[in-house]
Amino acid sequence: MQRPSLKIILSLLLLTPAVLSEINVDLNYDEDLRAQQSKRFDVKSHFQIKCSVTGDDSVDAKWHKGSTEVKPSERVSTSKQGTVFSLNVKHATEEDAGNYECVVFKDDSEVKRANITLVSKVYVKMVANLNFVEGEAIKMVCQVVGSPTVTWMVGNETYDESRDRVLLEKDPESNVENTMLVIKEAQMSDRTEYKCMATNAYGDTADGTTMVRIKDKYAALWPFLGICAEVFVLCAIILIYEKKRNKTELEESDTDQSPDQKH
Repeated sequence: MQRPSLKIILSLLLLTPAVLSEINVDLNYDEDLRAQQSKRFDVKSHFQIKCSVTGDDSVDAKWHKGSTEVKPSERVSTSKQGTVFSLNVKHATEEDAGNYECVVFKDDSEVKRANITLVSKVYVKMVANLNFVEGEAIKMVCQVVGSPTVTWMVGNETYDESRDRVLLEKDPESNVENTMLVIKEAQMSDRTEYKCMATNAYGDTADGTTMVRIKDKYAALWPFLGICAEVFVLCAIILIYEKKRNKTELEESDTDQSPDQKH
């Protein structure tokens, strides 16, 4: 009977549960999100995930996003310092959020893996001031980052869905619900502060405010009427002045004539 080769025996020993239990993997989670095995990142900035392996200096590691191995690109690179394996991402986008895995190998065999969820920080952007004319539609957009849940506060009223005259819709350029607020016919009472509030699954919040002003629908007519009134008054003054001047000139002309000329 042929004996197993030394290489096979060593490989089996290295992959025994006792040996595997000595290998530990830790990722650089945010401290307040360690229980959720998560980490925040800023959109348009750089971020780095670190996978620290202890218990064996001869291991290697790869990064997966979902079930797909992460490949280097112009924005994405990997680095190694000892047994610390890093995934580096430049100019992060919202699409970089998701579940990542550090997969640890030894002699081409997987020995451990650890998960980390990357979540974008929440941001809200709104126009500071908007003006509408009474009777026209009010429409405003709340631009959000971080895939949050969006609610609105109109004056002292809070809306998490359409109610009464306030309609909450999804902005066509966003994948987040309630990012557009619509009121079909503006009233003078709609002049108030509109606040968009965003909250993600980890309790991170952000908000933005727009001050809405409503103009009288005849507001554009008053300046025109004022100009017409000014023109009318000016014409009346000119007409009166011309009449008085003509009358004075006629009287002066009669006074300057001699008695013979008058006869």
